Amino acid sequence: MSHAESEFALGEELLGRIDAWRSVQDARPTRSQAVVELIKAGLRGSASSALSLGDKLTLTILCEINRKVGGEGMIDSDFLEAAIQGGHNWAIEWQHPSLSHGHINSQVTADFVVRVLSMWKRIEESFDQLAVPEKERVRKEAGFSGDPQFPGWSSAEEANYKSIARFMTDRMELFPMFEGRSALDSRVPVVGRYKSMLKCLEGFGRDANDRRLSADELVVLFGQAGS
Repeated sequence: MSHAESEFALGEELLGRIDAWRSVQDARPTRSQAVVELIKAGLRGSASSALSLGDKLTLTILCEINRKVGGEGMIDSDFLEAAIQGGHNWAIEWQHPSLSHGHINSQVTADFVVRVLSMWKRIEESFDQLAVPEKERVRKEAGFSGDPQFPGWSSAEEANYKSIARFMTDRMELFPMFEGRSALDSRVPVVGRYKSMLKCLEGFGRDANDRRLSADELVVLFGQAGS
């Protein structure tokens, strides 16, 4: 065995963990392919902008000092501290883009939450503008006993989505109509349903996000929610 090869000798325990990872992958990679993918994932993770425990402690102390001296500036100490404590690094990047030049893992989830809240805003506003007979038809065909409202997220399985939604509405003051109800417990997983609804919404045309939805479109959309 060459010196280069000996540097990458793997113990039985590590090989077992690699094989366990391989066994749950759809593509069923070889060991060498699995090692390459895991190294890539590790390198991506090492380049992330996650705050260390020390970073969080330092920033929290600075926020407290800033409040005590009555400092005023471009950064809201209360907002920054709430974002740090809640793990909402994405919110800091949104509010102060100059502080970060890279993407963080939660950004994809945050973007999805925005799309979901935008969709439900369109749904609720569209339903509210329907004539009474059309409202009754939508309720009947979609199986609603009352007006359709955003159901929230599963507390057990979608806590990250729920936390991000609450921070957006109650802290960042986005989507005011959902303040206090963006993090309701849906009791069942809903992310898959929301993805189906978003795909369905795209099928209504490029202007679907800029106009009221018709009664027929709402019925079709709610059909995706129940599938």
